[in-house]
Order: sequence, then C-alpha cells, then structure tokens
Amino acid sequence: MMLMIDRAKCDLAPDIRFSPNYNADELSSPEKARTGHSIKLCLPHSIDNDQFFGTEAVFNAQPHTAKLSHDGALLHSGAVRLLGVSEQGYEIEIRGGAARWAKMAARGDFDAIALDYTSYLTPTEISAGWRDASAVKFLPVLRDSYEQRNSSTDLKPVMRILSPDDYHPFLQVDALMRAIFTTAGYTVQSRFMESALFRSLYMSGAYASRDTVAVEKRMGFCAVRLTTATATANAIGRVYATPYGTNDVVGNIVESATSQAVDETGVAHAEAYNHGNCFALDNRKIVYRPTSKLSIGFEYHLRYTTDHRILTRKQLRGFDGVNLGTGGNIPFCLPNRYVDHRPKITANTTYRAVVFESDATTEYRLLYTHNGNTATHWCDFTGRSAQVTTPLTGSVAQPVLYTRTSAGAWTTYEGDWALYDGHLGETGQTTVELCLRTPTQTISAQSPKYFNTIFFYGAEPGMRFTLHTQCSVRPLFSPAPSYGAKVTTVDVTQHKVKQIALLEAMQHLFNLQFFTDEQTKKVYIEPADDFWDESRRVDWTNRTDFAQPIRWEDVALRVHESRTYGYGSGDGATARLSHEEGAAFGSWHVKTDSYAAIEGDDKRISPLFSPTLSTPSELAEAPSALLVQVGDRDDTAGDGINFAPRIVRYCGLHTLPAGERWDDPAGQAVYPLAAFHFAGDAEQEGFTLCFADRDGQQGLHRFYDRQERINSQRREVTLSLHLAPHEYETLFTFDTAAPDLRWVFRIATDEGVYNATLRRIVDYNPTTTLARCTFTLLSHDR
Repeated sequence: MMLMIDRAKCDLAPDIRFSPNYNADELSSPEKARTGHSIKLCLPHSIDNDQFFGTEAVFNAQPHTAKLSHDGALLHSGAVRLLGVSEQGYEIEIRGGAARWAKMAARGDFDAIALDYTSYLTPTEISAGWRDASAVKFLPVLRDSYEQRNSSTDLKPVMRILSPDDYHPFLQVDALMRAIFTTAGYTVQSRFMESALFRSLYMSGAYASRDTVAVEKRMGFCAVRLTTATATANAIGRVYATPYGTNDVVGNIVESATSQAVDETGVAHAEAYNHGNCFALDNRKIVYRPTSKLSIGFEYHLRYTTDHRILTRKQLRGFDGVNLGTGGNIPFCLPNRYVDHRPKITANTTYRAVVFESDATTEYRLLYTHNGNTATHWCDFTGRSAQVTTPLTGSVAQPVLYTRTSAGAWTTYEGDWALYDGHLGETGQTTVELCLRTPTQTISAQSPKYFNTIFFYGAEPGMRFTLHTQCSVRPLFSPAPSYGAKVTTVDVTQHKVKQIALLEAMQHLFNLQFFTDEQTKKVYIEPADDFWDESRRVDWTNRTDFAQPIRWEDVALRVHESRTYGYGSGDGATARLSHEEGAAFGSWHVKTDSYAAIEGDDKRISPLFSPTLSTPSELAEAPSALLVQVGDRDDTAGDGINFAPRIVRYCGLHTLPAGERWDDPAGQAVYPLAAFHFAGDAEQEGFTLCFADRDGQQGLHRFYDRQERINSQRREVTLSLHLAPHEYETLFTFDTAAPDLRWVFRIATDEGVYNATLRRIVDYNPTTTLARCTFTLLSHDR
C-alpha cells in the first residue's frame, strides 16, 4: 500500500489496514454527500514522516491532499488533517467523497438558483408561458375563501375576470435540480430525471415577503362600498369613480372603513377596519394618509354590472377596462358566453341570428336542411340581427347563411355569424368581478394617496354601468410584483430555505439515491429500485473466507415497527379533508411484519412540500376547470399571496367542455391543468403524488414497496471475502463492464448461497485482499 500526501510518499506500518466507512444508507441523504466519509490511519515515526509532519499546528496551517493506493489501484483520496502525534506515530484523517455540489447546495440560498428567466406579469406573457418550454409557468390557483354572500343579477352567473394576481409562479423541478449541479460543476446522469413524470413536476415559487403585521396594525385599512350607483358612459365610453360630476360618475370607489359599517341592504361589513385612522375623507374625496413613508400597492375587489352588445362570437362590447392610476391600467376582454346553436338546431325553436360586422342595409338569406332536403329556405332579413323559428315538426340541421351581392345574386356569406337563443337580443347586461393589485408607489403623510381618478372604460357611449356594494380596497404591504411588472428568477424563488432542501424533498418523494463520482464529476440519481440494478449480477460465491466469522441480523432491528410517509401540514382545504377522512391527505402508513422492530412510528414527512387539492374553478365561464386550491380562509396572518411550497404535475393545456372558455388572450377553449392529484378523464390519464393509492391511481409508495418488504422479511449478513485492490476500486467506478456497488452479488454463506446487495464495507486490507462486508439479502434471494 502506498500513501502520497502532496506528492510526498509517506511511510506506512507493515500491517496497516483501514475502514472504508462505506454505508449504502448514506446514498439516500444529500446531507451525507456534503460531509463525505473519512478513514483514519496511524503512520509510524520515521525519518521521512518526522520531517514531513512536524506538529499539528504547523501541518494543519496549510491544506493537504492524499491518495491511498495499492498496486496502482486507488483506494481512497481526499483532504488530510493531522489529528495528533504520540509515541505510536502520526494519526491522520483522510476525508474523501465529500461532493462539492452538496456543500454548495447546503450553503446556497434557494433564490440563488440560476434559471435565467425573465418575463412580464401580463396576460399575454402568462399565456405564452403555458405553451413554451419555459422553466417558470404562472398557473391559476384558487385561494381558499368563504362563499360569497351575494347573488348575481345577471341572466348568467357573475363573470369573474382573471387577472395576473390569480396566477402563481411554478418552477420546473428538473430545471432547478440541474441548475444546482451545473453551477457546482457536475453533470447529472439519471434515467428517472429524463422521464415524462419527472419533467412534468413543478413546485410553487414564492415572492419576497416581509413581516407586515406591525405596519398593518398601525396603518392598515379595509374600505368597503355601502351603496349601489348607476351611471352612463360618456362620449369616450368612460364612467368615473369620483365624488365630483353627474351622469358619468358613480361616486367614490369605496365609502367607509368603519368596522361594522352597514350598507344599503342592511348588511354590516365586519371586514372593514381603519387602523390609525389613516383612511379618511378630504373634501369628499377618499384618501389614505399613512403616519410614515411607505412603498406599497393596493388591492381592489370590484363588482359591477355593464350593458353589453354582442361584438363577435368570442367577445362582448362593454366596460372591459379599469384604470386605477399609477400604472394600474388593466384592459381585459368581456367574453361572449352565449351558446352558438349552429352545430345543432331543433324543431319548434326560436333563435336569433346575429351577423357580426354587418350594416343596416345588407340583405341575408338563411337556408337549412329540413327532413333531408338541403338548401331549404328558412327566412330572409336585412341588417345585423333577426329572430327566426324552426318548423313545428321534422328534422332540421345545417343552417347556412347567404348574402345578396350588388348584382342581386345570392352568395355564401364568408364572415362570422351565430345562432343564439331567441329570447336574447344583441344587447344585455353582464356582471363582472375583478381582484386587482396595483404597482407600488411611495406614499407618506405629506404625499398621501387619493382615489378619485379611477375610471372604467371600453363601453359605447350611453351604456349603463352599475357599481355594487361588493367592492373593497386595502393596502398591500407585501413587495410581491403586480400587474405589468418585470419578473426574473430571483423574484419567484424567494423561499427561505437552502437549495439542499429541494434535493432532500425530491429524495423523500421518490426514494432517490445519490452517488457522486468525483473523478468524472458525475452525479448518478435514480430511485432505489432502479439504482440497485438487478439486471446486472456477478457470482462471488468463491470469494467468502469461511475462516472468518459470519454474523446474521434481521433488517427489522434497524427500523421502527411502522412508518408514515407524508407531507407537511396542509392548507385550509386539505386540513378539512384530512379531518373528514381521519388521516392526513397524501400520507401512507406501513407496518413492519417483524417483532424485532423498534417500537413506535417513524414519521417520514416531506422537509419542504405540503399536499394540495384541486377543485372546480368556481368560474362561471369554466366551471369544469380544476384549479390548485391554496391558502387558508381562516388564516389572517398571511399576506394572501404566498403559501407553503407545493409540488404538482403540469399536464399542459387541457380542453374544456363545449360551451366553456378560459380567460386567455389566445382565445382557445383550454386551460393549463396542474394538479397534485388527478383522477383522470378522457383526455388525460390520472395520477397522484399522494403516497397512498387514491381514486384508482397508484401512490408514491410504489417507490418504497421493495424496501419495505426487505424491512419486514429480510436479513443482513456480515462476512469476509477476498477482493483484489482493483476490484475494490471499480466498485466505486460506474459505467464500466466491471461490477460496481449497484450490482447484485451472489454470495456464499454458512447457510447457503444468496443474492444480495452490498450495504456496507466495514474493513479492508489490500495486502491480504480481505474485505469485511455487510450484504442485504434480496426478497428473492435464492
């Protein structure tokens, strides 16, 4: 055996041996990869050693590296410390196997992960992100809340317009993990990380946060509206929320911040408050005058009813924009939710034909198929719209519209048109709900915030606008970005954890094993079942030294009598479900079938993630859309924006049922489907990230089943076998034809021959080639 320290050869004792300290259990711990493993050697006094080492203080004042080899085979390498000097010699420690990626991940903040992402918080950019290969996607979330106490006055349910605040950033786990390793100078080799399952995993991001409790108690408010007001659009299609004016004004956007203020319907608003009396009236205008200088935005909950006119099959014309001042100009689209019946018409039914982009003088002819006769005349009409009725009996189908040319001939109409229910007119009313956050602005007592420049726009002159009592305004002390803001990686990765927490959380989900080859700077990552490759086997039955003792032990001696695999505490929705079911949502409980096990339950809870329910969207336009539900309606301490980290699978754009639509600039009847648990439908196979099976979907316990069978039924055997130095070296060298520590070894014992995996190397003497090893017998060990 030869020891080289800093290119100097050191003298060794003739009977030297060492303990490799290899333990396969440490492969499942990124934290163990950070510390590595060490061997200790006692070097004898000699002329060379005495000159080289000197005292501990002198030697340890500089860094040193060592390589321990035998006949050219590298047995161990790493940094050297001189632990002490005695009559026996120099006791040194060689610490090797410590992966730099693990050290950097343990020290690096989560927001330092390099994803190289930049976008803008607008509907167009959010929509584009669902369709590209970006590592950050803004996905819709449903924030836990109590049901609204009010009902709709519209013929259709209230139209809730989604804003960028209804979306939350989710980060691709594959991109995050690869960035961690790449930054440290390593490449990843993993079949699992190339799989569709892993690449579809996204974890929720987080915006910057700060403790807002104190400032909220001193200067916070929630102002509400107490009266309903109606106005008509002026010549440029606007209505103003101001106390000044007549026909085109609806008064202040909110009217009171007094607790228990009673509105015109007799309802007391318990949500209203005014800390420090910072919210007030100033010459009839509402004003926020904080006691100290702040940089804040404001959150507006708005509800109004607008006259509308059908513009196209996809869009209505009405009040479809609001300007909240200071960068808070938010245009949106009023979707046309009325059903076009052209694909399927029925007898004895009245419809309204609407021809878009028509004028009052153009003539049209409507034909259809009646009892199999094509091109049956239905009616003629002039202008944009007409009410038409199908015959009392018979089969009707395939309506076709023609238009008369200037020459008097009828030709197929190539433009856009529709058939709606006959009771509908071209005009009507739609009730809209919005929740919007404005960009931050600097406010102080000397430069307060006034709210009298707010206006709604986009309507035709004379259209009516009604502002309802279900409106509120409150300041936002959170620094989270708002509508239109530029967003980069650091803006959406503000989890207050270290990078290694993500690696540990993913290990926990999929029973991952991490092995680092420091020579090639490769990190091998696979679930345990794939890491221990049973397709590659080697016969070592002739290696056992039966002159050495053989020791047997139940694996169950090292584990508890039961284990619970699960997630961190959930939010409001999951907490209520867990209470109903009597078990934590997403968890799995397994018992060890051996009385040798340690008493008690070993709770293996995710170090990072909480479980998540997906529930119907509550959106009138897309009630079938399943959205990730987050937050807790009873939590008054949170900022309402961030929430505990979640993990979901992003399934891409999912088709909505006929008649439903998503508020998406792309105008398609699809929405971004992401879920922690999905039962499946005709378009998307089901899946679950629960550990237990649910709704017929196999849980993540499948990554632990083999290990649990070993815990309950298997034994470990410790014995001595002959292992040449080059064979010892190749155990830790992957991607060669030689057996490495992932293989299955066929070994001979005093009880017979078994198939087993190598779990520990306790002792190795390269001179005698004897290695003291512990093997775990496989569940099919013969």
